[in-house]
Amino acid sequence: MITYKNLLTLRAFNDLIGKSAENGADVMPVYHLSRLVKKLSSFFEEYEEAVEDLRLDHCYKENNKIIRDESGRLQWTAEGEKAFRKATKELLAQEVSIPQFTPLSYADLCAVMPEGFAKANPWEVMAEALAPFYINGSNLDE
Repeated sequence: MITYKNLLTLRAFNDLIGKSAENGADVMPVYHLSRLVKKLSSFFEEYEEAVEDLRLDHCYKENNKIIRDESGRLQWTAEGEKAFRKATKELLAQEVSIPQFTPLSYADLCAVMPEGFAKANPWEVMAEALAPFYINGSNLDE
């Protein structure tokens, strides 16, 4: 099962490791990761649109008109913000049906991570969230 949370973690990891890896485009596992993220771009757009819809559904309104401050930012009631946060968490947990893909290799990705990457970044948290995308994803100690 892949959720929006898994997809967003995949994109964040791709951005992070791409910036950290030396000559990342030439390293096959990093290239494979970036191709997978690109293939799933419509799902990221779908998620962002859904979040924006939730913002508009739960922000402060008067007579069904959205109220914004001087800077154009949405205004919130406490109840509206709580409802928005709850709805966003539910959206993150929503299962997503993505097209078939070639799984990433956890061992290969670990091997190309720059020195000190795992210490400077929450690798264990990312690895757990990315498990559905890995070959042998349930065995992260590979």
